[in-house]
Order: sequence, then structure tokens, then C-alpha cells
Amino acid sequence: MNFPSLVERALRIAAVLLMTGLLASVVLGVVSRGLNRPFAWTDEMAQYLLVWTGFVGWMIAARRRSHIRIDVLIDRWPRPLRRLIEVAVQAAVMALAVALFLYSFALIERNLDIEWVSLPLSGALLYLPIPFAALVLIAQAAIEIRDALRGADAGPR
Repeated sequence: MNFPSLVERALRIAAVLLMTGLLASVVLGVVSRGLNRPFAWTDEMAQYLLVWTGFVGWMIAARRRSHIRIDVLIDRWPRPLRRLIEVAVQAAVMALAVALFLYSFALIERNLDIEWVSLPLSGALLYLPIPFAALVLIAQAAIEIRDALRGADAGPR
């Protein structure tokens, strides 16, 4: 199994685990409130899991080329110009991902000593997926740039 396949598999497993945890946290919160014995931590846990799920979803969508694209005008332009635009878009994505990567460590460090309101866990956990997401997005943007320069059209996989 090659590295991209391993990344894809790990992202799918992470998505399933995060969605399962999110569902369990929300259901547990609803049931415990219904029984008049609410768990204080379920809402906060669900919020953190939702953020993590968003980052994993972003990585999966980038890998599958399934982010929303509005290319009504671009499709009418000559192929070389479309390729140039795709390279520019992916370079912008890469620049964003590089900024996310560089600033994520300071964000994580600033939140290491801040605890969740409801559980004795570090607030840095909220920001932990950012550098991983940034690395995946940088790699994917590089692949997209390579493909665009080789003449492949952008579109869902």
C-alpha cells in the first residue's frame, strides 16, 4: 500500500471515529438532560469533535477534489488559461496551508495551559489537527499543481 493510500485510509478511519464520537456525545447529552441528570462535558466535547471533524472533512474533500467550484466562466476559456488559473488557485491554497502550519504551533502553545470548562483537558487539543491538516493540504495542492502543469483537468476524482 503506497503512502497516499495510507493517508486516505487514515482520514476515512478518523472521520468515522470522529463522527461516531460526535454522535455519541450529542446523544449522551440529550439523554442525560432528558433524565434530569445532565453531563456538563457533552456539549463541549461535541464542539471540539465538530472542529476536528471539520478539519478531517477539509482534508478528505481536498484529496477527492470535491470542494465546491464555480467554474462556469473558466470552462469557456482556452485550456492553457484554465490550467494557469488552476495553478494560481492551488498556489493560493498552498499559501494558506503554509500560513496555517506556521501559526498553528504558536496557537497550540498558547493554549497548552488553558483547560476546558468541563473537563481537565488542555485547550490546545482544539488546535492539534491544524498542522496535520496543513501538511495534507500542502501536499495535495502540490499534486494539483503538478497535474495542472501536465494538462490534467481539475474535477472530482
